[in-house]
Amino acid sequence: MAISLKSIIAPHFWKTFLSKAPHQIDKGGRGSTKTSKNALKVCFHCISEDNCSAIIIRKTQNTLRDSVYKEIKRALTRLGLVDGVDYTSYLAPMRIKLYNGNTIYFGGLDDYEKIKGFIDETRPIKIVWFEEVTEFKGEEELQQVNATFSRGNNDWFISLYSFNPPKNKFDWVNEWTEKVKDQEGYLVTETDYRTVPKEWLGDMFINEAERMKNYDEKRYEWIYLGKVVGLEGLIFNYDLLDIVEEPDLRCIYIDFAMDVGYSTSATTCLAIGYMNDGNWYLLDTYYSSPQENEKKAPSKLADELFEFRKKIQMKYKGMIDKETCDSAETALPLELYNKYGIQIHKVNKGTNKEQQIDFAQDFLSQMKFKVIDNNNNKIFLKEFKNYKWKKDSVEKGKPEPDKMEYELTSSETYFNTHANLPSYYYGDHTCDAFTYWVLDNKQKLNIKF
Repeated sequence: MAISLKSIIAPHFWKTFLSKAPHQIDKGGRGSTKTSKNALKVCFHCISEDNCSAIIIRKTQNTLRDSVYKEIKRALTRLGLVDGVDYTSYLAPMRIKLYNGNTIYFGGLDDYEKIKGFIDETRPIKIVWFEEVTEFKGEEELQQVNATFSRGNNDWFISLYSFNPPKNKFDWVNEWTEKVKDQEGYLVTETDYRTVPKEWLGDMFINEAERMKNYDEKRYEWIYLGKVVGLEGLIFNYDLLDIVEEPDLRCIYIDFAMDVGYSTSATTCLAIGYMNDGNWYLLDTYYSSPQENEKKAPSKLADELFEFRKKIQMKYKGMIDKETCDSAETALPLELYNKYGIQIHKVNKGTNKEQQIDFAQDFLSQMKFKVIDNNNNKIFLKEFKNYKWKKDSVEKGKPEPDKMEYELTSSETYFNTHANLPSYYYGDHTCDAFTYWVLDNKQKLNIKF
């Protein structure tokens, strides 16, 4: 059965699909089909050419099976090949061996020695595909891999690079692409979903893109058009918050999210409820700010958080689903467990703060988060509105939130009824707690990850 390549490749790749340019960079927005195109390109060459194997690399080994491995098998099916007949797939080590003897390997850069073990002098690797290039540390990692596998190739060798551009123009990936785009041997393709056949994407995808375009155009341009929109001073878009009166709705379940803070900074806990209108509500906020630099002991904080939790559940009648805090925190979660049997789930926040914040921004852009207008929640609104990037961190390519504590003005007097204390300062504590909550609940919040 003859298969037309044009029928399975998006029109914006028709001119470049067969190119053997040494370095082929595909950057674009969500739904631009660059990943499926690269999978088809790898498979096409490995099927149609003698002595042509390939390796697909991501930053970590544990991301391969559910991403590029699955995508390659899908591409082989689209090209008419059958598993067990035309090729054999293996998981240990992860590879796909084609009927003609060529092999497609998969490796994570966290095990570079294993990657080097894939070298076969009789079947040279002719294609290296770096998927999700933004995960890598820098250009040097790419060069090291290329130097390893390009040896012994006298006719052609292709490196494929695919990624969604980071927002920050100072990110190494954006600076690298800008540097090489006019160099000989480099082919840079920018794509987005608008030239992909609509039936490939489906109505739900198109509708979500258009909805984001209406509510958060800059985020739409970044996520769906793949534009480098830049990072402005403020982190969250305050206009995406819907501040409402106490709703007359049924609470289905309640989440709690904590940020314990340092010894001289506030401890906060957000009570977030899912209501029968399909939206999430910040129901109430616990916020205990140290007085004269003296923070409450973990035992005292545990008592107050237990009472806070009890009051929220009694008021809203919802079952508790998940309680979250930072994975680095130990004392307070242990105290809550020992005294009250409360199991706090520690979310692994990793090291990439910009990516964590992206998940939170993604959720906010759904316009499903509302804040009940009460006095305790005012500190959340204050911190949310003023959450900003640390000075100069954006320009250095590694954005970090500003961790400074700022004094509240006399007109912003804040008193938290659950902590029974005033606060004279604000920082990023409720913003951190909100981000931890999103990270810990990505699946139920319908966040793509």
